[in-house]
Amino acid sequence: MLFKNLPPGASVGLWALFACTFTALTSEVAPVGILIEMARTFHIQEGEAGLAVSAFALMVTLGAVPLTIMTAHIDRKRLMLVSLSGYVVSNLVVAMAPTFVLLCAGRLIGGLAHALLMSIVSAYAARLVPPRMTGRAISFVYGGTSLGAILGVPGTAAVGHLASWRVAMYIMTGIAVVLTLCIAFFLPPVSSTVHVKESLPSIVSRKVMRTFLIVVAVDAVFFFAHNLLYTYVTPLLLEHGLSSGALSVALLLTGALSILGLWRAGQIVDRRPAAGMLANGMAMLVGMGLLYGHILSGWMSVGAVGLWCIGYSAIIPFVMSGAIRARATRADVAGAAINAASNAGILLGSAAGGVVLTHGGFTVLTPLALVVALCGILIAFFSTSAFPHVLHPSEHDE
Repeated sequence: MLFKNLPPGASVGLWALFACTFTALTSEVAPVGILIEMARTFHIQEGEAGLAVSAFALMVTLGAVPLTIMTAHIDRKRLMLVSLSGYVVSNLVVAMAPTFVLLCAGRLIGGLAHALLMSIVSAYAARLVPPRMTGRAISFVYGGTSLGAILGVPGTAAVGHLASWRVAMYIMTGIAVVLTLCIAFFLPPVSSTVHVKESLPSIVSRKVMRTFLIVVAVDAVFFFAHNLLYTYVTPLLLEHGLSSGALSVALLLTGALSILGLWRAGQIVDRRPAAGMLANGMAMLVGMGLLYGHILSGWMSVGAVGLWCIGYSAIIPFVMSGAIRARATRADVAGAAINAASNAGILLGSAAGGVVLTHGGFTVLTPLALVVALCGILIAFFSTSAFPHVLHPSEHDE
């Protein structure tokens, strides 16, 4: 078992948070799987359609930390329900949008909901388990993001191909409604007696703050590198000879492979952060590198995307647990900072990737993503205060 000797309520809570991250991830990146269909509906280029991802990420980047601080005194479970309701509204507006501008407005609503929910879940999970299990709990909860990649993104792609992208978003709306009801009944409440002023970051040493900022920066760099290319993974695979009818299956396989990354991260995230970051960063680098030019084609290129996604998915628990471990601020504010940095990377990556793709194609975009990923690897590996080579058990309880 992943978690032993936990109270039943804690186990149920972790599974509930897992379901929340699944819905959150699927809602956030659903446009990736239906990008081509959306572009055709609104008669725009694929690079422009990527702004649906950018709009969502913009609100998370701007809102994650302020919203987390301002809502510190509110019951955590109530905030979860408010956030999930935001996903319901967002997905419904997107599904019904008559213009691309209104679609982006719906995505802005979803971004605000995401800013709250994804900032809460890591700290919520950390409070359900002993300190020595924090990294594993976060890895498990964020496993919902990989399930979103396995079922959600390719699922929306399949529905978009067989029916329409609007039907796919209506289905996402229904899933968000069902999850909201389930969370209301099954998620254990975690009250907060903290006032807004108490939730503001406290004064810490320069070393502690520097360590925290390095973790946040590394997170942003990796997310930027990933989303430069992954936002446009469907046209990328088509360029490598994959048929349009096989796209949903390809995304399903790459998402399934990303589970391996999270599983492996759960084994070493609380012991060897530096080695984990190096190995996962290299997996990203090699996977993306194999997609340059026409080194691989067809299903071999899908394998390269799978390797890249294994590395990317495994990085998330390392940066999230590293931010909390730095103890520069409260766990939920640390989670919000990582959430904001991640979405800054998504915002800049999807927007810059769209511009580069439109004007330079993948012959320019792929090398650019490789350079950014390499920068992330180097910063992480040589920042031993942020990602220690060996993490002793005592460091969890300091």
